[in-house]
Amino acid sequence: MPLLRPVTFGAHVALGAEFVEEAGWLRPGHYRTVEEEVSAARRTPVVHDLVGHGVFSLVGPDARRFCNGMFTQNVRDMAVGATARSALTDEKGKMLGLVQVARTGDEAILVVLDGISAGDFASRYGKYIILDDVELEDLSEDRAVFHLGGPGVGQALATLALPVVAPGGVALAGEIVALSRERGAGEGVDLVVPVAAAVATWEAIRGAGVVPVGFDAMEWLRVSAGHARWPVDMGERALVHEMNLVASCCSFEKGCYVGQEVINRIDVMGQVNKKILGLAMGSDAIPPLGAEVKRGDEVVGVARSGARCGGQARVLALLRKSAWEAGTEVEVHAAGRAVVAVVSALPFGD
Repeated sequence: MPLLRPVTFGAHVALGAEFVEEAGWLRPGHYRTVEEEVSAARRTPVVHDLVGHGVFSLVGPDARRFCNGMFTQNVRDMAVGATARSALTDEKGKMLGLVQVARTGDEAILVVLDGISAGDFASRYGKYIILDDVELEDLSEDRAVFHLGGPGVGQALATLALPVVAPGGVALAGEIVALSRERGAGEGVDLVVPVAAAVATWEAIRGAGVVPVGFDAMEWLRVSAGHARWPVDMGERALVHEMNLVASCCSFEKGCYVGQEVINRIDVMGQVNKKILGLAMGSDAIPPLGAEVKRGDEVVGVARSGARCGGQARVLALLRKSAWEAGTEVEVHAAGRAVVAVVSALPFGD
């Protein structure tokens, strides 16, 4: 099956982008070196095209109540103009994906998918709408999503005559929705833009002096910040507690939702046997997904996603308790080779 191209593909080609394949899409991997793009993200506003991120709207008197029963976040008490990250879980509390939820009106919820496909989201949550007065609409083919982050992002938004949103906030500028979202480059904003205006908006952002960065630099920033990504870091049996997502994605001040009983029980008992931590690799090689992590002869975990920059490689790994202490030396095994690594708390220290 041919890879999908974003509507902004030509604009990225004109900037000299090298592309990577991600979830069936061609996504800009980098325009310059990863080191240059990471440095830019720490000094100045940057923009990244979030190719392939699905967008849904839920509209109706029951929209908040419905979302509150489906998602781990407290959508019931969410004010108009507020946004929060949420996990999607099954009846056993196992993760199915991540979303950014925003209340854009009295009876309107906007959902930006993070890793889960539009088809999977629609099939799973559409079937729960039976007697609820809510309409679920897939906007994915009609919307593009750009992320702006880095120092000075507020000034850049003001230059573009776009709303400057506070952390946890949402604002509308015509058909563009600006959602507060942190993706590793400090406080930032996701812009949900109609596809018809996507190229013009991208060019306007660049015209305001915002530097484009690719997937490779964003992955370094994400891994360094310790943000787990669905599904590469989680798989089919992950729990929010294992992925360090409780504080950002879960509310314990709400009514029942799918998976609540298991999540609440784990939170009260405080018992997980494995969790996501960092590995500072002894070489700049990124191990393959699922590579064994050993401490001596004991398998203590598996490597998940990784990124490299400046001759370093950093990896997120799902580790057992015996390897949780920062500074623990382990070995990552793959293809008949063992590479020494050091366990790091998250986020990584720069």
